[in-house]
Amino acid sequence: MSLYQTVKSAITVRQVGEMYGMEPDRHGMVCCPFHSDSDPSMKLNDTYYYCFG
Repeated sequence: MSLYQTVKSAITVRQVGEMYGMEPDRHGMVCCPFHSDSDPSMKLNDTYYYCFG
């Protein structure tokens, strides 16, 4: 198993976001770090993220 696969199976996308200081609301939404955002527009799920912005 590669290092990437080992890390991917050990931690979720949401946990990574929390480690980088993102605080998801109860719906899993955060402000997108890829563009200037004043309201949460990015959804953090266990296996993927999606920006609606």
